[in-house]
Amino acid sequence: MSGTRSPRGGRTTKFPAATADWTRKIVAARGRDVLKARRRVLRRGDGEAIHDLRVATRRLQATLEIVGDRLPDRPRRRLDRRARTLRRRLGAARNTWVLFGLLGKFRSVPGREERKFVADLARRLERAAGSRPSKERRCLPGIRKRIRTLLREIAHRRSGSAAPAGDAMGGLVQAVLRARNDTRDGDPEAMHRVRIAIKRYRYALEALTESGASGLQPAIHAARSLQSDLGGLHDLDVLIEVVRRNTHVPGAGGFLRHVLRRRTRQAEKTLRRLAIFRPVFAAPSGNRDRPGRGAMRRGSPPRQAQASWTAA
Repeated sequence: MSGTRSPRGGRTTKFPAATADWTRKIVAARGRDVLKARRRVLRRGDGEAIHDLRVATRRLQATLEIVGDRLPDRPRRRLDRRARTLRRRLGAARNTWVLFGLLGKFRSVPGREERKFVADLARRLERAAGSRPSKERRCLPGIRKRIRTLLREIAHRRSGSAAPAGDAMGGLVQAVLRARNDTRDGDPEAMHRVRIAIKRYRYALEALTESGASGLQPAIHAARSLQSDLGGLHDLDVLIEVVRRNTHVPGAGGFLRHVLRRRTRQAEKTLRRLAIFRPVFAAPSGNRDRPGRGAMRRGSPPRQAQASWTAA
């Protein structure tokens, strides 16, 4: 067992050693989740199924990351690449479903031309989501063999000294802190990067909790809540890009200004929450990457952010 700084800084969190038995068990569980979600996508192909498969692949990759030192390198890398490929193949479909749902929140936008634009765009997205050919879903690459290969290699490996499973969390936390330091202008790319970093951090915490680590639920809850805010902001950014490609259509310009105002409010809220976010294993006092110091000040968004959000 190894101790690390707790979310509140007072207690220590204990992490079990990444033994071969535990490693095989957690990888097998995450693999089953991916296979189950992939079957639902092939059978239904709706937005919920697509979301579940994308989340399952991220959870699997987070697990591979925190137990990486206990895994045979080549099959681990091959499984990681296949999980990433599955998720990326569904990226466009995910955006279509999400934007269709998001437009429902703008049905009462002021202006007749703007409302007509929203209704027409929603119909196009609905047709795109409903008419996505089943052939595209059937072309999703398989992953079962790669999961089985990795599990077999884990079982055949000699039992050696077990590194603490929490050791890999240091890199994930540093990735969150670096990505957050780049969000001072609140631009879409920077906010997207910190969103991905927090996802990886959260899913790794959840995997450690399943392994028996204690005291991580407050940190998981905080990461999940912030991830939700960042996800809403990302969806608005995707919508903004779609609307900008249709600025020649009557009503698009007025609707774009409306969405940009909402994006500004969402970015202000999210940046304030980012500024006070304290990941587990945060650097001790005196470290220049300490959350809330330097570029990010507690409780207030960075300078010049307003202009950047509006121009996004």
